[in-house]
Amino acid sequence: MKRWIIPLLAGLLFACTPEEVIPPSLRPDHEKPNPIPTTPTDPPDPPKTDALHDKEIPENFRIPVVRITTEEGKPIDSKENYVKAAFRFEDPSGFYMEETFLERTGKIRGRGNSTWGMPKKPYRIKLDEKTDLFGSPGDKDWILLANYSDKTLLRNITAMEVSRVCGMAWTPRMLSVDVYLNDEYIGVYTFCDHKEVAKDRVNIEVAGPQELEGGYYLEIEEAMDEPVCFQTAQPWNTPVMFHEPEQPTAAQQKYVKDWFEGFEAALDHIQGDHDYTSWRAYIDIPSFIDYYIIQEITKNPDGNVRKSTYLTKEKGKKLEMYHVWDFDITLGNCDYGGFEKPDGWQMRYVKWYNQLFFDPGFKEDVVARWNELYPALQKVPDFIDRQYTLMAGAEKRNFERWKILGVKVWPNYYYFATYDAEYAFLNRFYSERIQWLNGKINSKDF
Repeated sequence: MKRWIIPLLAGLLFACTPEEVIPPSLRPDHEKPNPIPTTPTDPPDPPKTDALHDKEIPENFRIPVVRITTEEGKPIDSKENYVKAAFRFEDPSGFYMEETFLERTGKIRGRGNSTWGMPKKPYRIKLDEKTDLFGSPGDKDWILLANYSDKTLLRNITAMEVSRVCGMAWTPRMLSVDVYLNDEYIGVYTFCDHKEVAKDRVNIEVAGPQELEGGYYLEIEEAMDEPVCFQTAQPWNTPVMFHEPEQPTAAQQKYVKDWFEGFEAALDHIQGDHDYTSWRAYIDIPSFIDYYIIQEITKNPDGNVRKSTYLTKEKGKKLEMYHVWDFDITLGNCDYGGFEKPDGWQMRYVKWYNQLFFDPGFKEDVVARWNELYPALQKVPDFIDRQYTLMAGAEKRNFERWKILGVKVWPNYYYFATYDAEYAFLNRFYSERIQWLNGKINSKDF
């Protein structure tokens, strides 16, 4: 029996949201329907390897620790200005690294948008030298995600496992760590790769000033808070930001904008003109399908191609959905728009996808890809169980520091009195979600 079933039964009794608003599918007495059988297909390519994925967890496992000591004990109170700091990265069980600890110097600042305004702050680290950390290849830039709204502390990590299963070009590596700032315990954080152009991250050749066709690292983000941004023509008005190059030339900006607008113009001809060919010249279809599946599974309020959507445009290639990011309010952790329910579409009728699904060929490709991935996607609850084990009881310290169990934190819809109930809800929500999607995607009316 899954370890999350018993906590769910207990936790639902103490949920701070009345049981009458909990969907029947998430109540403990609900009988799961059998998923609709899928047509056998050739085995999919295996998910991208992860050396730690199946490594046996020792009985004496202890969660890694990141200790930060700022220069003269200065506070980290800005997202723009770094503070010099010393860092100690500890792996007391030797699970992630050969060394039990590493000491480095560097600097740290705040990060995030809405999350920066919360009591538990997220941070960006920049070391003075490239360093392999916790199983991730050497780099200077790292992130500490606070996950204040996500009381499982696991939604971002879970979404990255879905990304790994789907085989995105890059999946940021994430793990749970205890963090101390100037000798004060500040909670469990998700330690992860910074999203940037690098060999083991967004691996592209950035366009030089005299190059027009690529490569570009781009983000769709409605905040438009990078130095160089543009919006595509009406009615799409897609907000696009340049990450690399940071200062593209006017000709490069026009090239990228023309590519986006060419794609969107072609989308306009799918439904009315039954033009199922033109749009295909602009995008890498497999990556757009995998992106769709990840966002649909997690029911991500921010995943509807309006923010935190990362693409590349490389020389001689099409627009590619390169990686995903930002999942702390997914998988039922949202109190608006119906995102608290494990049923219902999130991506099927939004933005570009609303038009793409009018192409029967695109729809057939989505169905085929879903059925390739579904057996592996069914195993993600086992991965969530594994992350629960790797938490190694650190969640108790976190919620002693941040007393928010049983308390509504934006944008919680459900909030439970115990950590085990929070974790159990996540695991059950995921299972219910992919089961609903499997039935719908394989139905005649998809």
